Amino acid sequence: MMSTRYFTLILLLGILLAGCAGAGNQEANKEETSEKASNAETDAKPQAETILKDTEDNNIGTVSFFENGDQIQIEADIKGLTPGHHGFHLHENGVCEADAPDGPFTTAGGHFNPDGKDHPDHAGDLPSLYVNEDGQAKYSASFDRVTMKQMTEGPLAVVIHAGPDNFGNIPERYESEGKTGPDKETVKAGDAGDRQACGVITTN
Repeated sequence: MMSTRYFTLILLLGILLAGCAGAGNQEANKEETSEKASNAETDAKPQAETILKDTEDNNIGTVSFFENGDQIQIEADIKGLTPGHHGFHLHENGVCEADAPDGPFTTAGGHFNPDGKDHPDHAGDLPSLYVNEDGQAKYSASFDRVTMKQMTEGPLAVVIHAGPDNFGNIPERYESEGKTGPDKETVKAGDAGDRQACGVITTN
């Protein structure tokens, strides 16, 4: 009788340990699957990108575009710019000429603005780029104002400006040229100044 009880106890203990091991394996499999999914997102190939060049024709970085449902994810890795905030926009013409007669990269035209709106409501208006003290910048944003088709069929250009973008945020208490609020230049481009870098968007 004693040996039968002992055998039953051993059998129950074995079943319990097997169940614990199975649960542990399931948890490990979940973690592995999650990690693989995360790696797949990180290693995803962009549908479009651009190589940015400065006014001296130096390659200063890349901007990549990923289609994610009805949104576009933009990732940028940039170096060699002056520290601080810079206007960062999609421009209407995929033409980047540093020696353009009207100034560097003016051939890229204005902000992409198919709906004829004021800044900062142009389809090509993006969050500002911030450059660290070492001249490097990382950028990540998602937006739904532009489609991949619009960016690549034009094609459009990415332009970085020398100064910060005020996004047309000029309160009525400020006066310029005898009028209160933002002037023509502000509602056109946010007073971001000269164009410091440019790149044409191409498909991969």
